[in-house]
Amino acid sequence: MKPHSLTLVLIVVIPLINGEDTKPKLPSFIRLCNRTDPNIHKCVEENIELLRPTLKAGVPALFIPTLDPLLIPPTCVNEEDQVKVTFTDIQIYDADKFSLDRFDIDLNHHKVNISITFPHLRIKSTYNVNGKFLVVTFDEQGPADGNYTNFRVHLGLKGTPYIKNEEEHLRWDKETIALEVEDSHVVLEKLFGNHTEISDKTNKVINENIDVIINDLQPVIQRVVADFVFGIVNKLFTNYSLKDLFSE
Repeated sequence: MKPHSLTLVLIVVIPLINGEDTKPKLPSFIRLCNRTDPNIHKCVEENIELLRPTLKAGVPALFIPTLDPLLIPPTCVNEEDQVKVTFTDIQIYDADKFSLDRFDIDLNHHKVNISITFPHLRIKSTYNVNGKFLVVTFDEQGPADGNYTNFRVHLGLKGTPYIKNEEEHLRWDKETIALEVEDSHVVLEKLFGNHTEISDKTNKVINENIDVIINDLQPVIQRVVADFVFGIVNKLFTNYSLKDLFSE
């Protein structure tokens, strides 16, 4: 089990960019959203659907990376505990197949609230367990494979306006974040080397307690999601002013 950053959340806060020659070009099929439109959320939702066919391969003009698979930087769990677990080569599959459950945007107060459901995510990685638990010393690594059903992300964004080159920009920060998983199953291969029976029993215990484990991992998962999402969102809003991003 590993942080999944579902960081996909970024696509719902990306309206349109009025591209200049020195800036990336917007996809021609995207419609510019008016920031004073009381139904701006509908405009953004429509643009998400227009973007959906291109999300799997990514949309460089909007700083959206390839979403199937979505590659996540290495992350560490229990860094300060006796047993340290590190995940590398993290790949998330089917991240482009999501539903937007809620999207509220208030540009006057610089706030966005989003809820997204991923019906199915498969997350593959390489794990490394190092440390000591009771009398057992671990120093193992191997493939990790997890399947997650109805993975939900709830994210609140708070923007801080600032002036750059005499134009208004926004810097986004996390206001709220929560994650829910309806069902999941994780397999850590070679957890006890070639002792298949012990590894199988350990994986069985992990999955029997997966809800508790995921809850304990919430801070790590939230950190990964926030770092990934806000890194990309702020890159977009640093390069483009509000005037570039929205019509008046």
